Amino acid sequence: MHFDFILAVSDFSANSSHVLERAALLARKHQTALRLIHFTEHPTSFLVDPIARLAQRARQLARRHEIAVHALERSASLKEVLAEAGATGLLVMGPLSNRSWKRFFHGTTLDQAVHGSVCPILVVRQPPGNPYARVLVAVDLSPRSGALIDFASRFAAPTVLKLFHAIDTIDDARLRSVRATSEAIQAHRVGSRLQARDRLAQLVGHLDGTPIASMSQSLTFDVGNGEPAQTTAKHLQATRAELVVVGKRRSSSLARFLAGSVAQRLARWAESDVLIAPLDRMPCPVASEHCS
Repeated sequence: MHFDFILAVSDFSANSSHVLERAALLARKHQTALRLIHFTEHPTSFLVDPIARLAQRARQLARRHEIAVHALERSASLKEVLAEAGATGLLVMGPLSNRSWKRFFHGTTLDQAVHGSVCPILVVRQPPGNPYARVLVAVDLSPRSGALIDFASRFAAPTVLKLFHAIDTIDDARLRSVRATSEAIQAHRVGSRLQARDRLAQLVGHLDGTPIASMSQSLTFDVGNGEPAQTTAKHLQATRAELVVVGKRRSSSLARFLAGSVAQRLARWAESDVLIAPLDRMPCPVASEHCS
C-alpha cells in the first residue's frame, strides 16, 4: 500500500491533537509525507493566527517523529479539504458532527466528508498510544471484500485481524409481512447465518498465498444479525478492536439523506477509530462480473 501523502485536519480541539498524532505515526509507518490543514466547523474561531499555530505544530511533529511535515498556509473549507486530499492521499480527521442549517440535508460535516471523498478517510476518536493491534474488517461479501481485507491488513499490519459480516434483518420484516410463522423466520435466520459463515470461510480460504496469509497475525471471522452499522458497532465494542475498516459505495443524494451509508453510520456510532475505503477504487477479481 502507498499513499502519496497523508492530510490531517486540525481545528485545535482536544480531539484534533489525537488526529495529528495518529497521522504522524502513520506517516512514519508508511514512509510518506504529512500535510496539516486548518479547518473549523465554526468560522468565528477565537484563534488570532491559526496558521502560525499550525506551522508550529508541524515543526513539533517533524522533530518528534522524524518525518517530513508541511502545514498549508491557509484555512480551508470542507470542499477544499477534500480537493487537497484528492484521490491518492489519506485523509485523517475527527468525528466532526456539526450540521449546518444551510446544508441540513447534506448531513453532518463527517457525513459530507465520507460521501464526497474519493480517497480513504481515517476518523480518529481515540488517543493514539500505540499502533493498531486489533482490527475488525466489516465485509459485505461482495467481490471486492478480499481487496478490502488486504487494504486493512497492509494499512495497520495488526496482530489480530477479524472479519465480521452483519446480516440485515430486513428479510425478517418481509417474512412477517406475508405472515410467516416465527419458526419459519427463525429457520431463515439460521440458514442465512450458516450461508454467510460458509462464504466467509471460502473468502478466508482464497486468501491463502496472498500477502495477508504470510503475515504473522491471527485471522478469524464471525457473523451477526441486525442493522449492519449498529450490529458492527456493538461487535466492535465487544471485541475491543482499536480500528474498524469498512468500505463505502457511491450513493444517490436521496438515499444518503434518508438513511446514509453503512460507512457514514458506523463512523458516527463506533467508539474506536474508523477507516473508510472507497470500494469503487478497490481491485476486483477478473472473474467477477458484479463489481459495479
